[in-house]
Amino acid sequence: MATAGQLKSKADTLKKKIADKGSSLPPQRQRQLRKRLKRLQRAGRTATALEARAKKQAKQPAAAAADAPPA
Repeated sequence: MATAGQLKSKADTLKKKIADKGSSLPPQRQRQLRKRLKRLQRAGRTATALEARAKKQAKQPAAAAADAPPA
């Protein structure tokens, strides 16, 4: 799975392409590009949330291990 940063850069590139060439493209292609942009943005938000969750869970077991008595 791609990282949030990779997805954001893809979305930014696509956004720039739509801004430059969007009005000269046929309507069907415009819809395709807008749909792809929305998908990339949604995937980026999901990846950001997953990365934050993974980071939070990585900290939590370390803290729990420190509190547990040694065996």
